[in-house]
Amino acid sequence: MKKCFNLIPILFVFIFCINALASQTKETVKISINGTESNIRVLNHDYDKNMYISMNDMSQLLKDTDKAFTVEWTSKDGQTCVVLKPGKAQDEADTDQSIDSQESSEENDEDNKVNYTRKRIFVNIGGNDYSFYAIPVSEKDYKDCYVNLGEFALASNMDISCYNNAVYINTKGEFDFGKYDLLNSGLPYMADSCLVGDATTGNIYYSQNADEVVTIASTTKLMTYLIIKDAMSQGKISENDTVTFSKKASDLSKTSNGVVRVEPGQTANITDVISAMLICSSNECSLALAEHLCGSEENFVDLMNQKAVALGLSMDALFYNPHGLPVYDEDVLTVKRQNHLSANDMFKLASHILEKYPEITQITSIKKTKLASLNNFEAVNTNVLLYNVPGTVGLKTGTTDKAQSCLVSAYEASDTSGEPHYIVTIVYGAENTQTQSYTSMVLMRYGIQKFNVSELGIVPDNGGSKEIPENLEGLIGAVINTARRHAK
Repeated sequence: MKKCFNLIPILFVFIFCINALASQTKETVKISINGTESNIRVLNHDYDKNMYISMNDMSQLLKDTDKAFTVEWTSKDGQTCVVLKPGKAQDEADTDQSIDSQESSEENDEDNKVNYTRKRIFVNIGGNDYSFYAIPVSEKDYKDCYVNLGEFALASNMDISCYNNAVYINTKGEFDFGKYDLLNSGLPYMADSCLVGDATTGNIYYSQNADEVVTIASTTKLMTYLIIKDAMSQGKISENDTVTFSKKASDLSKTSNGVVRVEPGQTANITDVISAMLICSSNECSLALAEHLCGSEENFVDLMNQKAVALGLSMDALFYNPHGLPVYDEDVLTVKRQNHLSANDMFKLASHILEKYPEITQITSIKKTKLASLNNFEAVNTNVLLYNVPGTVGLKTGTTDKAQSCLVSAYEASDTSGEPHYIVTIVYGAENTQTQSYTSMVLMRYGIQKFNVSELGIVPDNGGSKEIPENLEGLIGAVINTARRHAK
C-alpha cells in the first residue's frame, strides 16, 4: 500500500504534464466576421481560454473587408517583427495552407514538431510597433504568428468579442469598453491594486484596492525625480552639475541589482544620470543623485518623507531609500523593509509631477538612447505601453519579489480647447511583466475612452448603427462619429 501512495505524486505530475501539453496544441474555434461564419486556428497557451489567434488565418478571413492585411516577417532591433501590412492577402488555395489541411498535417505528421513558446516580439499593426508576448510558429516552409486575442482587439481597435468559445468581429465598429464590466470581469484582480484617471482634473475613472498599502519598487524613483527637480528650481543644484559616484554607489552597481557599471570617483553629467534613473531604472544613479544633493542617502530619505507629508499622501506612505530596493535593518532577526504607499498616493504624486514638471515625459517617453557621459551606456526603457498604447509618454516601471511587477503610466491627450491632459494608469502587484503590461494596456485604453466621452464627446463608432441616441452626450458622439466615417 505504501508503494501505491508513493506513485500518486508521480502519477499526478504525469497527468498534469499531459494536460499542459494538450493545452498547447492547436484547435479551431468558430469565428463570425460581419455575420459570415468560418473557423480560425487558436492556441490556448497553458490555460483554457488563454486564446492566441493565428495571424495568417485572420489575414485570410479579413481579406474582403476594409481591415484586410497581409502578414510579413522582418526584424527590429534584433527581434522578430511581424508586420500586418494593409492590403488583400493571397487566397488560401495559392498558399496551399487551408485550415483543414493544416490541422490534418498536425495530427498525422510526427515529424511536424512545433514549439509553442511565447516570445517578446514586435507586431506592427497599422504602422505602429506593438511589443507583445506572441507565439511565432515555424513549421517546415510555413510560418505563422499567434497573438493574444485581447491585445489584437485593442491594437487593431476593432469591435471584437468572444463568448461560448466563439469569436465575433464587426470590422465597421470600434472596440467599446461600454460592453464590459471591468470589475466583474476579474481583470482588476490580476494585480493587487490598480487605478486609472485624469491626472490633470483629478477625475478617477476606475480603481480597485486603490487605498491598499503596496510596496512600490522602482516607481519610487518618481519621488526621487521630484526631490531633485525641486532642488534645481530652488537653485540648490543645477542641470549643469557633474555627479560623482561614491564607493557605495559603485558597490551597488556591481551587485545583481546594478544597471550601469560605475567606479568610485567616476563622474557624469546630471542630465544623463537622471535619464539613466528614469529610462533604465538605474539604482546606482538614484543613489548618486541622493548623495549629490544631500551628502548622504539618509538625509535624502528624510526629504522624501517630508515631501510625502507636504503632498498630503496617506500616513502609510513611507520611504527607506531613493531607488526602491529592499533594505534590511541591523537586528539579529533582520527585517526586510521596502518603500510603500497606495495607488491613490501614487496618483497624487504622479499628478503633481506632471503638473509641475511635465518635462519628465521628454525623458520617460524615450524607448532607447545612449548616455554619452556614462560611457555611451545604452539605456532601454522597459515600459511596453510606449509601444502598446501610442501616445504613452511614461512614466516608470518597478519590480521586486514582494512588489512583483508594477507600472505607472501616463498618456498625453488634449481637451476641446487644446489644453493637455495626462491619463495616468497605475498597476501594482501584477504576477509578471506580461500581466502588468496587459492590465495596464486595458486600463489605459479604458481611461482614454472615458476621457474621449467626457471631455470630447467622442464615443466608440458602432459601425453605422441607426439607433437613436438617448441623450445629449450620445447625440454629440453620433454627430462626431458620422463626420469621422465620412472623413475616412
